[in-house]
Amino acid sequence: TLGVEGMPLIRFKTGDICKAHYEPCSCGRNTLRISPILGRKQHMIKFKGTSLYPPALYDILNTVPYIRNYIVEVYTNDIGTDEIVIHIGAIDPPENFDKELKDHFRAKLRVAPNIVVESPEAINKRQFPEMSRKPITFIDKRKWERFF
Repeated sequence: TLGVEGMPLIRFKTGDICKAHYEPCSCGRNTLRISPILGRKQHMIKFKGTSLYPPALYDILNTVPYIRNYIVEVYTNDIGTDEIVIHIGAIDPPENFDKELKDHFRAKLRVAPNIVVESPEAINKRQFPEMSRKPITFIDKRKWERFF
């Protein structure tokens, strides 16, 4: 479970998140230590009072014909709540594309994230970094220190 302390077990494939401690331990140990598991990368997002999971966002984005690719970015704003920005690579979107997409999100999820329309090539470069074997569609920039 995520709350068990003892021998650390980090599962990179599931996206476990922990904090690294570099300062010397009170017992004298000088090696790198890690905190207990704080959560998982793809876990719930609390956005404007609504609990969301990334797959719910993906389901909506995958149904829109103009969208070629996308990246969902989550970060902590100045007041400590989650914010969502969706970077969309779209091909020939209509003029009111972002408004229609926000309305679609509101209808399905009751909230509308911020949307940034970019070229599909720019999104593709961010989705496939040099050392990545699979596409990155979710970037979690939340401040995990708030859990301590």
